[in-house]
Amino acid sequence: GMGGGFPGAFDGGFGSGCGGGFDDGFSGKGGGGGKAGGSLKAPPSSGPREEDTIEVDDRDIGRIIGRGGMNIRDLRDGTGCRIITPDRKEDGAENALRIVTLQGTKEQIKRCKEAISGVLMGDEPTDVLAEIDGAVLMKNIDGMSMGHLAKLKDKFEEEHKVTVDLDARSARIWAKDGNRENALKAKEAIEEAMEDITTVDTFTVAVPPHLVNQVINDSTLRQLQDQTGLTANVSKTDEGTGIRLTGLAGAIEEAKKIIERRNQGEGAAFLPLMPGMLNKMSPAMRAEFQRDLSFLMQNSGAQIDIGQAANQADFQGGPDEVAYAKGEMMKILHHYFPQECEVIELPPESVDWIAGEDDRELMRLQSAGAVAALDRRSASMWICGNARSVEMTRKRIQNSMARWDREHFFMQCESKHQCFAVIGTGGSTIRELQSSTGARIDVDANQCTIMIS
Repeated sequence: GMGGGFPGAFDGGFGSGCGGGFDDGFSGKGGGGGKAGGSLKAPPSSGPREEDTIEVDDRDIGRIIGRGGMNIRDLRDGTGCRIITPDRKEDGAENALRIVTLQGTKEQIKRCKEAISGVLMGDEPTDVLAEIDGAVLMKNIDGMSMGHLAKLKDKFEEEHKVTVDLDARSARIWAKDGNRENALKAKEAIEEAMEDITTVDTFTVAVPPHLVNQVINDSTLRQLQDQTGLTANVSKTDEGTGIRLTGLAGAIEEAKKIIERRNQGEGAAFLPLMPGMLNKMSPAMRAEFQRDLSFLMQNSGAQIDIGQAANQADFQGGPDEVAYAKGEMMKILHHYFPQECEVIELPPESVDWIAGEDDRELMRLQSAGAVAALDRRSASMWICGNARSVEMTRKRIQNSMARWDREHFFMQCESKHQCFAVIGTGGSTIRELQSSTGARIDVDANQCTIMIS
């Protein structure tokens, strides 16, 4: 009962990597669009077309182009300029200033120069262009705060006469009358409203001793840690065992709910979404999605809560029911939003490697335009955001998986005796193998597995 595909509300175009010089190939016909309403379209192409140049350090050319040409396309779309970068320098050549050519009207070129300056400072093109148009930015918003902001968005827009544009981890605020002071006041009001959930706190949740290891390693709790920076540690005192939580107050409240449900033998999970994504649906498509959602709850036995403006879907029920419902929901959302939602299945043995030490690699996958959530139980990566950021994140994960395949080999042994044979007496055999090959060998005799890396 999933019917026809959702007609994508976003532009999913994404360029391939560039070899030498990059010419965006844009004709320079900028579109219209009001700034106060939140548009990042190029200014109208009135007036004669001109050509101008800027000097950029060779090391910064890549920043202008971006991964797969994403930055240069955003700059082109937001300014109306054609941007031509120089050929890549030859191997061994010294770094020097290079010439970047801009073609467009006088106004378009001026706007493009300002935007490139911001990109070279490390900002996202869309954020730079928004600031040029008078928007006030809020960056690096955690998942809990974004969920709270998504619920209050309409209220703030009405009370402060602003337009609030939410991305996966950032927000842009425009004053409807063009007065930036009103946007700044709205930002202050938003920050004040979110203080209660952004305060850092510590809380210990009691957990029965026989469940503490299972709960501390729960995939949903680990996912919450990945998304919010929350830390969870086993605590043993005279009063009993528990899990000590440290982080944002909002994240602690979510973690408490997860732990308490696990204590009761129930399951709990969440799926991060791009704020307002469901609002892109037509009424007919929305009704069809609701039918699919009702069918999934009936078929799985899990309760699913997903608000139209929410930035996550919440699942409750038995552990197996919740895991099944979450997996099916990812497929349904990908069906309706094929460019904004992506699921990548991972080899189970590669999960920790993909996440990186202390989840550093996973944190690097997060961007202003998309969120990446790792489900360790199902060995899958969920990506949700604007089409271009999703595509960029997907390619980075695929590159990591290709590197994993090149650098790792997994073996499933038939018995523990085979594992012990590789280890040898006192570890002599495994030391000899590692010394002679330069490879690392990890043997798990309990699981009868061997990993070579």
